[in-house]
Amino acid sequence: MTRKLMKAALLSGAAALALGIGAGPAFAATTGTSSASASDSSVGPTSQTTQTTAEFDTNPNAAIALDSAPNIGFGANATPNGKIDMTYSATTADNPVEVSNPGLPSGWNVQVKNSPFTDTAGDTLKGAVLSLGEPDVAAANTGNPSTAPTAAAFKLDGTGTNAVVYSAAAKGGLGIWDANYGLAEVTLAVPAGQLGGTYSSTMTWQLNDTPQ
Repeated sequence: MTRKLMKAALLSGAAALALGIGAGPAFAATTGTSSASASDSSVGPTSQTTQTTAEFDTNPNAAIALDSAPNIGFGANATPNGKIDMTYSATTADNPVEVSNPGLPSGWNVQVKNSPFTDTAGDTLKGAVLSLGEPDVAAANTGNPSTAPTAAAFKLDGTGTNAVVYSAAAKGGLGIWDANYGLAEVTLAVPAGQLGGTYSSTMTWQLNDTPQ
């Protein structure tokens, strides 16, 4: 009886050993399947879309402004009383025509007129015509992306007639823009037959907040 039990116990242990050896591959296969599944579940989005915002507020009381305009001088010259009419080039022109727009979409234009050239005695420089050629237009800052204003040559004869000289289209001319007149582009034509004297003319520059 004891021998049979021992034999049975030995056979049982052998069977258990064989079962353990046989279970090795099955356990390995189960582990491999689990690993593949985990790898598949780790795949996710490779891109994202986001937004960036920026707000810029223009002061409700802001206005387009005419910051400067040139004073022009022609120096001292001999009275034109020879056989030919004379044309003089400016010797000074101190400022550009400068307009600043703080961000308004209206566009703008600058007009100018002048009074007759008159001396302190009330005599006039008869037939005098002041001419300003096309100026160089540039933004005060580098790389201004706004549509640039345009400027035109003009002549003033002292009759008080306005000439449109500088203009920006709607939504253009934003920031600060200068129209610079070179001295050679500014002339005064005077026919011979004048009284000597120091003559001056008042130029009136008018800014309007509409394109022209």
